[in-house]
Amino acid sequence: MNTKAKIESALGKTKADIILRGGVVANVQTKEMIESDVVITAGYISHVGKDTAYFESKKTRIINLEGKIICPGLIESHIHVESSMLSITQFSRAVIPHGTTTCVIDPHELANVAGVQGLEVFLEQAKKSPIRFLIEAPSCVPSLPGFETSGAELNSSAITQLMERDDIFALAEMMNYPGVLLTDKEVLAKIDAAKNARKLIEGHAPLLKGKELQAYIAAGISSDHEASSVEEILEKLRLGMKIQLREGSFAKDLSNVVQELKEMEIDTRNIMIASDDRNPVDLFEKGHLDYSFRLAVNAGMNPLTVLQMLTINPATHLGMDSEIGSIAPGKVADLIVVDNLKDFNLVTTIAEGQILFEEGELKLKPKNEKYPKFIVNTMFNLEIPQLADIMFMAPEKEKVKVRTIGINEHSLITDNLVSELKVVEKFIVPDLENDVLPVIVMNRHTDEQCIGKGFVKGLGIKNGAIASTVAHDCHQLICVGTDYNMMIEAIWELKDSNGGLAVVTEEENTVLPLEFAGIMSVKKYEEVIVDFKRLDEALEKLTPKISDPFMALAFVALPVIPHLKLTDQGLMDVDKFTLTDVIIE
Repeated sequence: MNTKAKIESALGKTKADIILRGGVVANVQTKEMIESDVVITAGYISHVGKDTAYFESKKTRIINLEGKIICPGLIESHIHVESSMLSITQFSRAVIPHGTTTCVIDPHELANVAGVQGLEVFLEQAKKSPIRFLIEAPSCVPSLPGFETSGAELNSSAITQLMERDDIFALAEMMNYPGVLLTDKEVLAKIDAAKNARKLIEGHAPLLKGKELQAYIAAGISSDHEASSVEEILEKLRLGMKIQLREGSFAKDLSNVVQELKEMEIDTRNIMIASDDRNPVDLFEKGHLDYSFRLAVNAGMNPLTVLQMLTINPATHLGMDSEIGSIAPGKVADLIVVDNLKDFNLVTTIAEGQILFEEGELKLKPKNEKYPKFIVNTMFNLEIPQLADIMFMAPEKEKVKVRTIGINEHSLITDNLVSELKVVEKFIVPDLENDVLPVIVMNRHTDEQCIGKGFVKGLGIKNGAIASTVAHDCHQLICVGTDYNMMIEAIWELKDSNGGLAVVTEEENTVLPLEFAGIMSVKKYEEVIVDFKRLDEALEKLTPKISDPFMALAFVALPVIPHLKLTDQGLMDVDKFTLTDVIIE
């Protein structure tokens, strides 16, 4: 709608398509609740106020919302759609009933497997979506060059070309903060490419502080979604960063800080709420950003403050507050209707003036999607290892000390632990009693067999193995188990299913196939939920002591989050920015 059309619709010269009548508008500009109608014309808001009969015609649909609350559509400011294991089409179907109308996505999971060619698949899906997807160019593919084998590489030349495209919104999270601090030429060239294109540069700086944090911010990086304590949040806010409080399926930073945050008298306009990663069952059972809203409000935060964090705050950060994020004339009609501002049950979702969800019914028909062959055949390079390939030898010792990756509940930060393990017949054996288990990361992207080997503590699984081709960010195959033979069996399952998640127990093997780049399903949302729940039932037989072993395991392979991680190249000491030996002499 051009300027003239907006003026004429606001004057009532063009009659309304929809009038939301009798409700209360949650005004995120002023933090007020105002009884008001909302008039929608040609996909835009044309009037907010009373006495809207003038805008009616015989074709106008009047929706009576007495007792209901009209809010701006919710904005997801940072998520990796791949974590939902759904295509963009199916992800849209999953989040629309929860009020999401805009998603900023960093597709670096897909790019690490399939490069720009893979991004094109997402871009095409996004164009067909009924909700808005703002797709960023992944800044770190791979996350740490030289320390892992990726399926593709996006160098500064590729980033420069992506920044020039209208369908690329921003430069995604700059995870390689060591590269920023070391003024690596490639890293700085990517940042400069975004600046030259006048595009946003998003951040990723877990535990970074002091002069290193200030140098990172000075580079032009605008935001961070890794802050996990109030102290870290405050330092970054005070230095001008925008903070995205993360509430994902595994990392629950919002949950950790919300009690302290609600007691602080600080300006919250630079605080948003984001998901980062959200698995399909959580989307189905808990919701999306509506779940985060309820969590914060139930902890005692002002509902309108929380709503601002999910609407006007991210819209302002994205430079789109003139289009979305609040309810005002001339803005895009991205609106949701809820029953109240505590339970926040969704009644209606409207995106660009189209009713997508109403009275418990999704107004979209499921469509069969076609995928290019290259994206559903990414396991052909994987070579099944021999037992000796995944075990550690220590021929002249009875016991050895080994560096061990310590997993923590609801945190991506791992501990750098030391365990003492026995040596039997020249091979180091896991300590099942103390939950010290072998873990491997295998290259599946090239024909070179690279296997990183280590030990992990904190999963708590018993009598079995789990394996996955969802292993951030390069998405190699990662496997952990109580028995090496079961680990080999789990690897075979993923080879045969062309990627996915596998659980091997003494009774049976269960697989959730993820043929789309080895990280997403080609099935419909409802079918993925069934498969995921079946996998979860099999996982429960291993009695894990951590809530989401697959998500925890996926981040064991990410070498840009402290403290100890594992790639196909070996054990990574993230604090020292170097590969290190597993066995301590």
